[in-house]
Order: sequence, then C-alpha cells, then structure tokens
Amino acid sequence: MNYEKMRQELKAFYFKGTGERGEEFRQRVYAKLDSMYREDMSSYEMKVMQYNTIVDMFDPVLFYTSPYYYETGTMWAHCDGGRDFRGFRHAGGWTYDKNHHYYVDRDPKLFDLMLTHMGNDFYTIGAPGGAFNDTMQHFNFNARPIFEMGLKGIYEKARAGLEDAEGEEILFLNSVCDAMLALKKMSEKYAAKAKEMMDTAPDEEGRKNMQLIYETAMRTPWEKPQSLYEALNVLAFMRKAMGALEGVGPNTFGRVDMDLYPFYEEDIKSGRLTKEGAYDLICKFLLTWDLHFDHDFKMVGYSDHELENTYVLGGCDLNGNPLYNDLTQMFLRATREEDIIFPKITCRYSKNSPKEYLDEANVAVINGTSTLLYQNDDVTIPAVLKAGKTLEEARDYLITGCWAIMGNGIEKIDDGCYVNVLKVFEYTIHQLTEKMKEVEMTFAPIDDAKSFEELYKIYCDNVLVLFKERARVVRKGGSNIWNKIDPLPIFSSTLKNCIENKKDYTNCGAKYNDSRFEIVGFPNVVDSLLAIKHLCFDTKKYTLAQMLDAVRRNWEGCEDMRREAIRCHGWGDGSQEASEFAARFNNDLYKMAQTQTGTYGGKIVIGHFTYTEIRFYGERTLATPDGRYAGDYISQGLTPSRLKIIPSVTDVVSSFAQIDSSIIGGNSVVNFIIPCNSLDVCEAFLRSATASAIQSLQLNCTTREQLLDAQKHPENYPNLIVRVCGFSAKFTSLSPEWQQEVLSRNFYK
Repeated sequence: MNYEKMRQELKAFYFKGTGERGEEFRQRVYAKLDSMYREDMSSYEMKVMQYNTIVDMFDPVLFYTSPYYYETGTMWAHCDGGRDFRGFRHAGGWTYDKNHHYYVDRDPKLFDLMLTHMGNDFYTIGAPGGAFNDTMQHFNFNARPIFEMGLKGIYEKARAGLEDAEGEEILFLNSVCDAMLALKKMSEKYAAKAKEMMDTAPDEEGRKNMQLIYETAMRTPWEKPQSLYEALNVLAFMRKAMGALEGVGPNTFGRVDMDLYPFYEEDIKSGRLTKEGAYDLICKFLLTWDLHFDHDFKMVGYSDHELENTYVLGGCDLNGNPLYNDLTQMFLRATREEDIIFPKITCRYSKNSPKEYLDEANVAVINGTSTLLYQNDDVTIPAVLKAGKTLEEARDYLITGCWAIMGNGIEKIDDGCYVNVLKVFEYTIHQLTEKMKEVEMTFAPIDDAKSFEELYKIYCDNVLVLFKERARVVRKGGSNIWNKIDPLPIFSSTLKNCIENKKDYTNCGAKYNDSRFEIVGFPNVVDSLLAIKHLCFDTKKYTLAQMLDAVRRNWEGCEDMRREAIRCHGWGDGSQEASEFAARFNNDLYKMAQTQTGTYGGKIVIGHFTYTEIRFYGERTLATPDGRYAGDYISQGLTPSRLKIIPSVTDVVSSFAQIDSSIIGGNSVVNFIIPCNSLDVCEAFLRSATASAIQSLQLNCTTREQLLDAQKHPENYPNLIVRVCGFSAKFTSLSPEWQQEVLSRNFYK
C-alpha cells in the first residue's frame, strides 16, 4: 500500500509551526480562564472550567488522507500531552500553573532541599518540571472502560455514585461527569468540522474520510465503539484529548492485540472488514504517530528523539495462554514495512511463545532496525505477583514509556524516579563534606574499615541514608496535596476503583498506591566493591588508603592499579564471585527499600534502569574504584560496565541467572549488541534469556564495523536504527557524542 499522500499531509502540519500555534492558543485560553477565575474555586471546579474553555475555543484539525479524528492543534507536535515539556507549554496546564505554588508554600525549605537533592543527581521525580509527584508524564491511560461502555457509561456510573457522596467526593464525581460531557462536545466538534470539509475535499478518498468521521464522531466515543476502526480512533482521540484537556502525557495504548481483537474478529465475521482493510487501518494508525516529527534531525540533548508513546504485544492472556493473533502480526508487519519508529513496541515473550511470533518480532531486529523492547514474562509476572498484584493482574501487566511495569488500569506509579546509589558511593569515596552539608545528608567514610564486610556495611548504611531521606522528603512534600493542586478526573475516570471509591487518582483513589525506587549505578557499584575487595582485602596488593588515594586523584599516576581494578571480576562476567555478590547487593537494596513507606502510603518496589543519565550523570560523577575516570559513562540499568571485556553474551546471561528477579518489581533493563543475522539463533537466544533474571532486553543486532562505516558513509545507512536509551533512533541522526556512546558499548559474540 502507498501512503505517500498521507505522509506528505501529516509532515506539512507536524514538521513546522505547531509550537507557535500551541503557544498562541495557550495565551488566549489562559487569558480567558484568568478572567473567570475566583479565589474560592476548588481545584476540581478550576479543572472543569479548563476543560470547557479549551473545548469551546479549540479548532479541530482533520486530514483528508486520514480516517482518524484526534488532532486538537493546541500542542507542540513533539508533546506527549505533558503541560510543559522541552520549553513548550500548552493550555492544559492552567490549573496546575495556578496552584503549583501550594507545593512550595507548604514547606519552602523542604521544596528547596528537594531541588538541591535533584540538582546534585541523588534522585529524580518524574518528568522535568514536576514537584514532589510525577505530575506531568508517564500516565498509562486505560481505554478498556470506553471500549466496554463508552464515555456515556462512565458518565452514568459517576452520576450514580453521587447519590451517597459527600464533600470532596461530590466535587470529584461531578468533575468526572463534566469531563465526559466536555469530551462528547469535543467529538461533536470533529463531526461538524468533517461535515464542513466534505465539500472541499480534493478527491474521493478525502470525501470518504470526512464522511466517515462525520458519521462516527457524532456517536463515538460517547457511545462505545462497534468496530476495529472506531476502537482505534478511541485510542487516538483519547491520547490527544487527555493531553490537551488534562495537561498530562498518556504514554501507552495498552495491549492492542488483546483489547482490539474482539472488534477485529467481529468485523471479519460480519463481513464489514477484510484482513487487508484491517491492515490498512493499522498502517494509518501507526503512521499518524510516527509522522509527528522528523527522524532525521540530530539527537543532541536529553530526549530529543523521544515521544513517550508505546504499546504492548504478545505475552499471555489472563489465563496464562500465549497471545499471538492476526493483530499481533499486523502491528509488527506494519512497523517493519512502513519504517515506523514510534509508537514504541514492547514485545512480551516467554519460553512458551510461538516461534512464528518471535520470528515476526525478530526479523526487523536482525536486519538492523531495533524498534522494539523484549520483555520476559517468565520473570516479570512473578515479580509483579510478589509486588502484591493478583495473578490475573500480573498476567495483564503493561510496560509503559521506556521500561516501567504498570498494572493495567489499576494504578499509576510515579515513574522516572531514579535513586542514585552510585552518587552515594561517590560521596562515600571522595568524602565531599561541603556537598554533604548542602544536601543535608552525611555519608560515613570507609577509610578506616578493617575488613571488606565492615566497608560493605558502611556503604549500605550510607545507601539507607539516601533511601530514608528520599522517602521522607517526597512523602512529606507530596502526600495529600496533589488533589488540591491539579486533580485528574479524565485520567481517574477509567482507573479501577477511583469512581467506586469516589476519589480522584491524585487523592489515592486507585486500587494500588505504591511507589518505586529506580536504582541507578548498580553495575558500577558492584564492580567497584569487588575491586576493593580483591585488591585491598583478598590479595592485599594495595592498601585501602592507596586505592582511595588513586581514585581521588582520578587515577593519575596509578594506571597499573586502574588496569588491575578493571581486570577484577565484575558484574556480568559469568564468575561465581561476581554473580553471588551482585545477588547479595540486590537483596540488600530490596530489604532497605522495604523498610520505607512510599509517597502515598504504599510499599516501595525497586527497579534497575536509567535513561540518558548514563551520559549526563556520568559527566558529573567523579572517578570510581572500578577503574572508571571522572566524567565517563555509567552503566544503564543492569547492563554490565563497558569497562569490562566480556566476550560472550552467555556469560552475561549466566550472571543474570544468579539474581532473584522476583524482588525487582519495578523492572530492570539490559542492553545487548550481538552480530546476529539468523532468526533461529535470535529465537534461541531469547528463549535462553527466559531462564535468567533478564526482564527488559534492548537488543541491537549489528557490529562495530557497520556502525563505524555508517559514521563515514551515512548515505548508505538511511534506515539503520538502534535502540538508544528507552527509545530508538536512526544511527545517522545521532550527534557524534551519542554515536560514540553507542560505539563504546560492549559488542558481544
């Protein structure tokens, strides 16, 4: 199929001018809202006023080449819905902007301390621009209730709850009802726009698309969808509507091959749709999101090629049976044939996954287009179970955004919340006493440790200092306040238990209210501790004082010692010593996290993953005993250090087999670059990984020689796509600095 006309029409809109258009609209909406604002308004009343004003003022954008109605024209093309991201704000942020000062006013010193902690790389809290909560991104919007009963059903459910509601419950349920009506009006405006555009359609295709939108938008999503097309449009419509009205970024379409299959099956059975017609709808749906920005522009900064948009394929159904159907195959095929990079795909797999499913996923990867993430069900489901979910909920888990494990429609955990144990190690080693005063945390020195066990205990006690302080600051600053600043009735309306509990998600209305520590620096810390153990306590080749002095001098004049530190056993090398110690450290981190209470009163689960901080944190981290120089990269998630020469990927897999993955309920990520061009070999590798603790696997099938040649002759590699860091991008679109980061990784045999 040829979608060139669609590509050109979408590019003409998205590749230029959307930021200026969104800012002009934001200013008009803010002025209108400010004129209507009253000091005695509740946050819920403010949010409803925001919904209605945006819906009244926006001008729907439709494309003659597309059957989907979704584009509001109120946000920057690169925006996932977050109200203030990469310097672009939009109208959906008014309520938050108006009330954000409450976060500061509650405890100005605490707020400043939080900023100081984050400024010194000890932890993050969600997306940039947040406060004590992840208030802007990583929202796993749940479309299932709309599929089942439409917005009308949600409206009626909230109305029924008002019968015995009181206080804030009334405010919340009324705001849900008003939100559903605002969304209904929004859809009707698309219908009116389509009717208007029918008469000026340039061709028959355009006229038919406008006719289809006119007939559908008058009914759906107020009424539940009746076809695959209508269900796909619900996903498109709600992604943009929630972003534009709610001011937060939904970052997953959910389990599309599971949730959309009943619509597809009924369409095929009734004769309303052919398989070719279904494939056409899926291609157009994926192109809609992939064409939001130019994949050829240079990636330089923190997340230049990130759209925070993903969906999940495969895995198992709620009964534990492998899931692979026509839609699974169509989404993978469309991604491959149309060169789709966004939305990002998570392919859940297990030892029981059908070969045809793995082959369909692997064929693009072994041909140099790494646009998906592999997620191992065999270790992830037990980890979700241990984190407190039911078996059915565990089987239904999502991977949202980059790597976050989320319960499907039952929770929204603050994400992007890194806790940097390597930073603790840096302060411990370098004894940054003035900095300790600044961050108001004291980390005891290890200089006088008489044994490795004593040294290890000191360091773990120091980690616990950070865990306690991070939990205290965020809990004290973030609990029982978000709902007074910026409630989220649209998001909450489809989240399980919120309407039943008569509470907004921001008021702990969801079924689960747990938190997460996403650990940064695990491999570097493990390797550093093992180097100290071997060189200073086991062999006694150097005193602890000598080694600490060398590290503090950034290894200047100590190259022999540095080389010996690098040659020590380390995480991922397959050695029993390193594997057992890594397992011990992971267990200790889990136990320490379990002693703390999360922001919303729930438990804290741990994970191991890191975004582009692998470079930017590294640039701000002093030398470490693993042989790393000041400013060098740090390891991503549980990916072994690039300092270690680990020739065989099987060594890494065997190391993972020693880790207790059931306690990593927050997920972990590992990068592999292997020179694989065989579907059978790739399948065998994935099946071997299911028996280890590998959870999220980022796989690039390429060679260093190929990447170096792509640097010299980019014109020969227009579609060489690498998994960079929670997202994929063309290798030729990476800046020289990011190309070097990829080239510096381990290339396994």
